[in-house]
Amino acid sequence: MVTYLQILHQVNFLKRQGVKVGVVGFSEDSRPIPFVFIGNPKAPSVIVTAGIHAREHIGCHLMMRQIEYAIREFQFNDIKGGIYFVPMLNPDGNVLISRGIGALQLLEKKTAREIFAGQDLRLIKSNARGVDLNVNFDARWGTGAQNKFCAGSANYIGEKPFSESETKAVADFTKKIKPLSTVSYHCLGREIYWEFGQKGRAKKRDKKIVEYLNEKLDYRVVDDDGTSAGGYKDWCVQELKIPSFTIELGLDEFKHPFNNYELAKDDIDRNLDLPIRLLKYLL
Repeated sequence: MVTYLQILHQVNFLKRQGVKVGVVGFSEDSRPIPFVFIGNPKAPSVIVTAGIHAREHIGCHLMMRQIEYAIREFQFNDIKGGIYFVPMLNPDGNVLISRGIGALQLLEKKTAREIFAGQDLRLIKSNARGVDLNVNFDARWGTGAQNKFCAGSANYIGEKPFSESETKAVADFTKKIKPLSTVSYHCLGREIYWEFGQKGRAKKRDKKIVEYLNEKLDYRVVDDDGTSAGGYKDWCVQELKIPSFTIELGLDEFKHPFNNYELAKDDIDRNLDLPIRLLKYLL
């Protein structure tokens, strides 16, 4: 599996090569959430994220491949704009599944053991406080069909919107960057979600974009059926009024914990240039 320490190592390597890197913010257990920027910082940009769910580290693996690809493409081609890559939004969750509760730094280990008692840590989606970060944004918060109201391995909405350091950090970062669009990588299912109550021109605009992206992805396009809420994509659409997409990697025949070698080569091929394709379309 891809671990938080591996991501930090790779990001630091890129920094030594002259690539712009930085920190979105910090997790509940005080771990930095890194970003990598490729392109012109003065031009319009897009934000691409992965790893908001602890067990979905496969998206982090893909994103590091996307970064390598983007470095080459921006170097040898005239590509305008920029891309902010955030390869792991939930570092604490990743540390839990890769190293266990004993690896927590500041959070109360006893509380964490109570939250995750009897659960397979390899399967958790939440952060170290038992909050599912992708239902903690202020977008129909608490109205999702699968929402839970106590801390656990998945679907707990938190005490209030943006109760978690991670969600507040990425929301503040997104408002600061003012991206043209965002993409969030998850798994499983080979699906792409795009809709969250858009109307009129905004809905037509976003529908055209998702159809364009899906020409190469060839995933199942999922419309908003009102059963999900509180996600990063949802918040971007609702509050920032920008096109935002959630992309689910991997075939349903695979099960969590999802290993890197199980990400079919064609999934990587389909997604490798997606951030650049999206940026070019928007510019």
